[in-house]
Amino acid sequence: MDRDSQPPRPNWHETGPRQRRVPGRAAAVITALAALVVPVAGWWLYVAVAPRVDIIAIELSGSDQPLPLPDGVTTALWWDFAFIACYGAGLLLGTTAARWVASTPRGRRIVRFALVAAVVVIAADVVENVLLLTAGPTWLLDVATAAAVLKFAALLPAAVVALAGVVVVLKRALLPSQSRIATLRADDVQPGEPLELDDPLAVRETTTASGGAARWRAGYRVPGVDVADISNRFAQGDDTVGFCLSGGGIRAASVAMGGLQTLRSELLGAKYLVSVSGGGYTAGALQQALTSAVHDDRFTDRDADIEPRRKPEEAYQHGSAEENHVRRHLAYLADTPWEMVTALGVLARGLLLSLFLLFAPAVVFGVLAGWFYRSVPLTPLGDVFPQPRMGALYLLGALVVVVFLLSQYWQRQPRTNEGQLAGRAARALTGIALVVGALTVVIPSLIGVADWILADREMAIAVGGPIGTVVLTYVATLGSILWKHRTRITGWFRKRDKRDKGDTVTGAAPSGLLQRVFVVLTIGVLGAAWLLLFAGSATVSGDAALWTAIVVGVLLLAIGLGFDETSLSLHPFYRARLARTFAVRVVCRKDNRVVAVPYRNTELTRLSTYGAVEEGMRFPQVIFAAAAQLTGESRTPPGLNCVSYTMSADWVGGPDIGWTATSPLEVALKDRIHLKRDLTVQGAVAISGAAFASAMGRAARWYQVLLAVSGARLGTWLPNPGYLHAEARSGGGWERQPLPSARRLPYLLKEVFGSYSHHDRLLHVTDGGHYDNLGLVELFRRRCTKIYCIDASGDKPPTATALAEALRLAQHELGVRVELDHPWPGDIEPGSGAALPPENPLSALNERLVQDPIIRGTVIYPPESGLAAVTGRIVIAKALLWPELPYSLLAYAAKHPEFPHDSTGDQWFGEGKFSAYTELGRRLGERVLHPVAAPAPAPAPAPPAPEAAPPAPAAPEAADQAAARPA
Repeated sequence: MDRDSQPPRPNWHETGPRQRRVPGRAAAVITALAALVVPVAGWWLYVAVAPRVDIIAIELSGSDQPLPLPDGVTTALWWDFAFIACYGAGLLLGTTAARWVASTPRGRRIVRFALVAAVVVIAADVVENVLLLTAGPTWLLDVATAAAVLKFAALLPAAVVALAGVVVVLKRALLPSQSRIATLRADDVQPGEPLELDDPLAVRETTTASGGAARWRAGYRVPGVDVADISNRFAQGDDTVGFCLSGGGIRAASVAMGGLQTLRSELLGAKYLVSVSGGGYTAGALQQALTSAVHDDRFTDRDADIEPRRKPEEAYQHGSAEENHVRRHLAYLADTPWEMVTALGVLARGLLLSLFLLFAPAVVFGVLAGWFYRSVPLTPLGDVFPQPRMGALYLLGALVVVVFLLSQYWQRQPRTNEGQLAGRAARALTGIALVVGALTVVIPSLIGVADWILADREMAIAVGGPIGTVVLTYVATLGSILWKHRTRITGWFRKRDKRDKGDTVTGAAPSGLLQRVFVVLTIGVLGAAWLLLFAGSATVSGDAALWTAIVVGVLLLAIGLGFDETSLSLHPFYRARLARTFAVRVVCRKDNRVVAVPYRNTELTRLSTYGAVEEGMRFPQVIFAAAAQLTGESRTPPGLNCVSYTMSADWVGGPDIGWTATSPLEVALKDRIHLKRDLTVQGAVAISGAAFASAMGRAARWYQVLLAVSGARLGTWLPNPGYLHAEARSGGGWERQPLPSARRLPYLLKEVFGSYSHHDRLLHVTDGGHYDNLGLVELFRRRCTKIYCIDASGDKPPTATALAEALRLAQHELGVRVELDHPWPGDIEPGSGAALPPENPLSALNERLVQDPIIRGTVIYPPESGLAAVTGRIVIAKALLWPELPYSLLAYAAKHPEFPHDSTGDQWFGEGKFSAYTELGRRLGERVLHPVAAPAPAPAPAPPAPEAAPPAPAAPEAADQAAARPA
């Protein structure tokens, strides 16, 4: 339906009062067509009636142009005024059309800049014609050249934006999107908590707005959490129990599996099971083994009448068929030489396609640049260091002076309308000055250097350059992923000070100097190769260059716009391999034998059904914790660069970005197979475990760009709840940007350049450990009063860094305060355990043994949580070694110095390593259930009694009450 009679709708990221006026479809189509037709008509008129003179050469000759001007120039200049009017109208109409479809602040800023550039183009062309018609002193010819350079420089952004606006308007107005986002109702989406005045309006509070700890209140807003019920149950002695499984790859999955085998009774009484990264392998395995959901073609053809066994008390217990299945498929990435070749082939395929998508534009743009400079020689080429025209230098100097004066005026009058106008003009002219500098100095210099390098070297560089770049990138990528540097613990370290003991227990990490050199060298080579390819393509002319650019451009459009860029990464491979190991059902055959049946590759494990807990089943709700990357907008503190993003059967999202009901979102994504495939249990497991990605939040690494360029990256792009909220409210207008059906080339470029905006339609979602590697914050957010945490994050002593980071994050995000029973948990320090006698063959472990791997504490919730004097207890079981472990486990530790801190990068577990880590998990569970009493400390001298005891604060009393509750 046309929108001419409807009131304008606000853009999804804006508040109500700020509105955009957008015409109906018919008016928009007419405007877009006029933006194309009018300039073409003006050009046809100019070519038909104006004299044939080389007007561009005359414009750019400056003072070198002989006077008087050649015959016919004056007539051509007068006809040029008509052409200026036509193409100027086209630019203004095109940029106006672009304003209608620009949906983000960055997009609108670009359109505003293009609109200013269009005005500058028109004005500069008029000034240039007037100066040439005057034909006065020679210095005026240099000024005319400056105006011509300004015209062509400003024409580039203005024409690109205007043409893009016309194309987008025609596409959206004439080809209505088949988007099913309109199926989302307003109740299906909740916006994120506002941080700025222009953020979308959130659900209106029923109480009077108050200041104070607004950030803490915002962090507790989770759909479906009944605060009153939690308080009432706590008052009746009934806890809200939550489990969290830490990240750490297959290491964490193994420990979690063993721990949950021992803690099964406590798990079945829990309300939430939050998993991060490797912990999600086990949580996802349990959920898929217990779900009652089945695919349309059933899980097996031979036994279609057999129902799977769904018994929570038996699933993945020690010795079960499903545990044995995992044990037989531990090397989930590659188990045989052929599978290793396949994995390396997948990596090579992603590398080649990613490099093509990134380097193909260099060829296309290079050929176009060469054609442009041959047609419009803003700077004469041919020298290694081309000399800019005098008029161009005048222009650059004038722009610098004008920008400086405007900036000074804006700083002196920032609050006046004139001052703000001066500031906007200064920013626009700064952009134009940068374009002028690039077109007249930077690009010609690159072309000159490339021409010099390629002279007499074409064949060697043409053949060796691409091959060397690919090989170097491939080797560096493998190094970033697989590098393992192990430091063995020997008796030499026995005499080291306790202060240094923590340094002896290390895992494998990609931090070697040689690896850094490889990665830095590769990134430098890639950047230099791109510039050389671009500049070298500009030096080539003729039909061969033109056809090369056409073929490369067609392939670029076909691959970049026709393929899902996430499918070119390792994410689909990783998701499928995890499912092969951890996605099984347990069935009883007709001969009463129990077997584990793997899920089919074609089975779509929809999150809303496969991730739901069957009614009446005693099992917690599984929540997969991930992280949504946000950069460049000050939405997160420096160094964090991400926010919470959780995936469950009920809701997807987080308090900072908003929430979307899972089932309606699946319906909305029905026709988007790539997005739909990630909104599954198997997709959630892979996303939550996307440890190495092009963005890593608080775990950011220097080699992230290489992962983005090479295709050796995990993580994916999922719908932004903020965008979905706007769609649900607006009902969809023709001008609105539909949800993409695939993650195309622009999303690859976003990963390469690290551009992650909260205004985008899709958010880049990666490993939950990039936000909180334990999952504790999500349990605090849901106000759990009894928390069990299995920590196999592999952080190195002497401090529990993952726990410290989680507690610090919880305090700042939620106001939660955790008081440990021992303020300094010295029991988990290496060397604190009872020493084995020297004659014991395992005495070399003494410096690695701890007294107690269990940390306990009291959780104190602030009033902003909505809880009334409710506190909780927390138990953290850390994967460490202690003297009471069985001989087999201690013997394994003595033989393998890195245990239990094997690198997360080591995902090739064998039977021995898996057995050791699962046994460690089982022993940790027993330690949680049967704590060992620590020796009582010596009593401190009693302080003098005060004259009058002050009233006791509420929080310590509540803490004492919580401490009295069983943990």
